[in-house]
Amino acid sequence: MSTQEPKSPGPITIAGIEIPVADQSPLVLALLGVIQKQAAEIQDLRDEIQRLKKTTVRPTIKPSRMLKPTPDDDAKEGTKRKRPGSAKRKKTKTLRIDSDEIIPPDELPPDAKFEGYRDFVVQDIVMESHNTRYRRAVYRLPDGTLVVGQRPVGVDSHFGPALIEFILLQTHQNHVTQGRLLEQLTELGVDISSGQLSNILLKGHDDFHAEKDELLPTARQISGTLHCDDTSARHQGKAAVCTHIGNDLFASFSTTDSKSRLNFLRLLCQPEEQYRLCEEARVCLEFSGAGIKFQAKINGLEDGVWTGREAWQEQLTAWGITSETHCRQLSEAALYGKLLTENWYANLGLVSDDAPQFKLFGFVHGLCWVHGERKIDRLIPLTTGHRKAKETAQDTFWEIYKSLQSYREQPTESASATIRNQFAALCETKTGYPDLNEALTRLHDKRDEFLAVLDHPHLALHNNLSENDIREYARLRKISGGTRSDEGRRCRDTFMSLKKTCRKLGVNFQQYLRDRVRGLGEIPLLSELMRTTAAEREITAGST
Repeated sequence: MSTQEPKSPGPITIAGIEIPVADQSPLVLALLGVIQKQAAEIQDLRDEIQRLKKTTVRPTIKPSRMLKPTPDDDAKEGTKRKRPGSAKRKKTKTLRIDSDEIIPPDELPPDAKFEGYRDFVVQDIVMESHNTRYRRAVYRLPDGTLVVGQRPVGVDSHFGPALIEFILLQTHQNHVTQGRLLEQLTELGVDISSGQLSNILLKGHDDFHAEKDELLPTARQISGTLHCDDTSARHQGKAAVCTHIGNDLFASFSTTDSKSRLNFLRLLCQPEEQYRLCEEARVCLEFSGAGIKFQAKINGLEDGVWTGREAWQEQLTAWGITSETHCRQLSEAALYGKLLTENWYANLGLVSDDAPQFKLFGFVHGLCWVHGERKIDRLIPLTTGHRKAKETAQDTFWEIYKSLQSYREQPTESASATIRNQFAALCETKTGYPDLNEALTRLHDKRDEFLAVLDHPHLALHNNLSENDIREYARLRKISGGTRSDEGRRCRDTFMSLKKTCRKLGVNFQQYLRDRVRGLGEIPLLSELMRTTAAEREITAGST
């Protein structure tokens, strides 16, 4: 990249005022940059005010992708390219046939010879209520007692398993709100109250919760990378946050009241929140910047383990630790003590955006390159020189990214050294664009996290996986709003986690619900499927 001051080829017009080249001093250009930023922020604030007032906002309509034909390198010259997705396939080859109807010709001569069938398959669906009345016979014995026929095994409710499956599927896969679902069931002929529907959605799901709680502990043992992200949520009328932890084998969602580092450490301790005061915890306490007197006080305490937040809070009170800052620092250190002594994440790397709560002491942390490039992309260049400097920086940034992609496939020391030098050259370049220089300096300050993949090639270079997973939770939040009870919050997190995990493991979510609700046991636990899938991938990677 050039280190010379870029010159503007002509005058700049801002708000109808033309500024000639002779007046474009560094101070004037800096002030113009501030004006441009403020103009963009003011427009964003105006749009937000219009949205809050529910007034008309001009929509942002992006160009259709259909306007750009998909290139087909394999297409022969002069041949017409097919529309993507138009490839023909045998649609009924694997289709289950529920009933056959044989239709002979209307008229046949006596000497006609049968040659087989020409099939015409019609797909249909049946949606109607199906009510069963179990008439349990009652007999009176000679001694006067009554004997009543027993209900069939598994018939414990007035609502059958197929109805429960349908309710769970509509709610957690199709995101149908409870009110609309109640209307739909009523129109189908199901006599159910809103309270009964709520009980089906919220109660009796302990097995589902237990299966969800095993996802992260299993991933700790078989994975090399975890992706982390969070999004806003709402619970009991208050602002909350939903944190996603996952990878290509599973997804775990947890809605809590805070997005702090303390909260993230609690989530990493799943399924049991445990605090451990030990040597590792004291080192973490020192690293957190705790005062010398407070550290001395903690060093005089005996080591111990406390399970559960209530037990830990009682111990903090017994020690006379009431300051909010001291409670937070010691709680984080005690959770660190648990995680570091158990070595749960010793071989794992955390990939996230630049949110501070995901940066943990003693953990390998890789930053998302997509988020990193936004620091450059959000700049508003004023002059042609600024624009060229920005474009050059972005091109160099993505060239290094492509080099890292190749490095992950075949890591070598020479390639590592080359990439480090390229990144340093990019970040240390001084352009004539002060804002760009500042953005590159911020990238350089986080170089260890951006280049963590050089020491740990298994790390991902971006956090798109977590971004895509959590997007569905954001859609659900727009449709259904927040949750009103702790049971509702837990059920939303559980079924969202199970559904996403089923998708990643190739399990049909509807069949999964049927298996669990009816107790068939045909689909293994998702944690077992995670282990099986990881083992198969390892064998495949080893063979190649």
